Amino acid sequence: MIFVGSAAVLAGTPDARTRIPSGRLRPPPLFELLDVPVGPPRAPRIARPGVTLAGGPVAALAGGALVIDADSGQLIRTDAAGAPLARLDVAPGAPQLAVDRARDRAYVVDRRGDRIAVVSLHGGGLRPVRSIATPAEPYGVALTPDGRRLLVTAVADRALVAYDTASGKELWRARLAPEPRGVAVSPDGRQVAVAFLGTGTVARGALGDRAPRLVHAPLLQDGGPQPAVRVPPPPAPGALHPDVARTGRATDRPGESYARAAFAVTFVGHGIAIVPHQVSTPHQAEGSEDAGGYGGGRQPPITHRVAFVAGRPGEDRVAAAEIALHQPRAAAYDPARDRLYLVGHGTDAVTALAAASQASVHLLFTRTLPVAAECGATGAAVADDGGLLVFCSLSRRLVVVTPEGPSAATARVAVSGELAPSRLSAEALAGRRLFRKGNDGRLSRGGSMACASCHPEGRTDGLSWRIEGKVLQTPLLAGRIAGTHPFKWDGGDRTLSESLGNTVRRLGGSGLGPGEVRQLAAFLESLPPPRAPSVRDPAAVARGEELFRSREVGCARCHGGDKLTDRRQHPLAGDLPASDTPSLIGLAGSAPYFHDGSAATLEALLTDRGSVHGMGRSSELDDRQIADLIAYLETL
Repeated sequence: MIFVGSAAVLAGTPDARTRIPSGRLRPPPLFELLDVPVGPPRAPRIARPGVTLAGGPVAALAGGALVIDADSGQLIRTDAAGAPLARLDVAPGAPQLAVDRARDRAYVVDRRGDRIAVVSLHGGGLRPVRSIATPAEPYGVALTPDGRRLLVTAVADRALVAYDTASGKELWRARLAPEPRGVAVSPDGRQVAVAFLGTGTVARGALGDRAPRLVHAPLLQDGGPQPAVRVPPPPAPGALHPDVARTGRATDRPGESYARAAFAVTFVGHGIAIVPHQVSTPHQAEGSEDAGGYGGGRQPPITHRVAFVAGRPGEDRVAAAEIALHQPRAAAYDPARDRLYLVGHGTDAVTALAAASQASVHLLFTRTLPVAAECGATGAAVADDGGLLVFCSLSRRLVVVTPEGPSAATARVAVSGELAPSRLSAEALAGRRLFRKGNDGRLSRGGSMACASCHPEGRTDGLSWRIEGKVLQTPLLAGRIAGTHPFKWDGGDRTLSESLGNTVRRLGGSGLGPGEVRQLAAFLESLPPPRAPSVRDPAAVARGEELFRSREVGCARCHGGDKLTDRRQHPLAGDLPASDTPSLIGLAGSAPYFHDGSAATLEALLTDRGSVHGMGRSSELDDRQIADLIAYLETL
């Protein structure tokens, strides 16, 4: 089923479906519903909430907006046109905020400082009130409708935590799968949902006085391998959540697709959770022509979708729609109109869906965002007058889209000035723009893939891709670039510039100029390493470090120095003539392991259950020693 509004156009383009990047076999639909809609045939009755039910970089205020810019670390209060009224330094890397308008309070996530900054909005200013300590690396934030509880996701510690907003006291904590991001509360306050970068699922549970039992619903109903499972008790050190236990290597599953890069989740009417995401096919079906590029086939290996998830947790009904937005990173819901806005991070465009929670959901319009310096949207919110507020992370600007009819051509668009300066060099900032850029034939065949498609936030999609006849795992980039040459799994690229050029060639892109390659390299070298989880057993970590550095086990022989690599190639048993020694920085968040992803967990790697053999002597350790070694490795 395809639902397309009669006046759906891209700004300045007669028909968006005719604007096809060179080399693409099929243009992505503006909005194509792939399943039976999960909503009922009636409009919902929802009052506009006075609190943020799903956090992001921007929230609406009366007559203006509140923005947290992760680049500069500044919290900025603006008027309705986006002009700054007040500023407060919070911390670089701060990703999200939530607002309680009735109490004049904002809750801002300090990702690097492991805290929530509570800020008073009284009198039109910004005044720090207190901090709430969180587990390691908080990211997502949301408030319950009564404003009494604050929900926070923690990336490194893989936790969902509830706090009493009056006292800051922790109320409960729930275990999460790896790489959690956004969190949302339903308008009736009865349900919570969490999005993940790498599980292919959304976790939902009933909200109450105790930690909820979170049940994972697969976003893909047409080939995704992840079953709906309950979140287990905290696993042994190094163990992965069952939802990601099967996402290691793609060699045995040709043609299978995986949902990835779900940064955001929000609720619309009738308790339906909305999850924008991408779909990756790392190993196209047997019999397809091996084109030598990513996936080994001729079809675009990555598409983009939005999932609609209804029903009680564990009794999930899921419908998905394919969309034209590249890397949909944010969503905003207008309950007064039952209208959903989706914003693309890779293509600087916004899509509006009408009757979003009903069986008649359909496309209202899609429009490009006219930001000369490029947008790179990471957040969106609905203003009191029904307009859409979009935060542009690349230009640090606020875009205000005010629809005045069913057509994008009749919407008024205003773009603010630069709200804050960038901390990045001009070269690294230009590289950041390139890294996320979708629909660009210079970077990939037909523009179907961006660097960020496989490396969200410079991390890894957890997949193993068929590339030039081999199966190669997506490596972690953040914190592992500077001083770790040569590059690629076989160490065949001597410099970063050479490696980036070969990657673009593998992607089928026409190529970047030398200056652009330098820009991309500067951005990659600026990425901070992933945070390690909090240490639960210091004694086990100490024993594990002793094993790591011992001659008997031999890990440090190859993984030494500040980058934890000898930068050499070794002839290990496997399908590569030689394997480059990878850096171990951020090891806890870089599963699966080995060049082909054949070891799904650190425990599998250390007990020699992957396809690569002859590395160290860890397979001779007993169970306790393996657990100790894993405890240490996860701190790297």
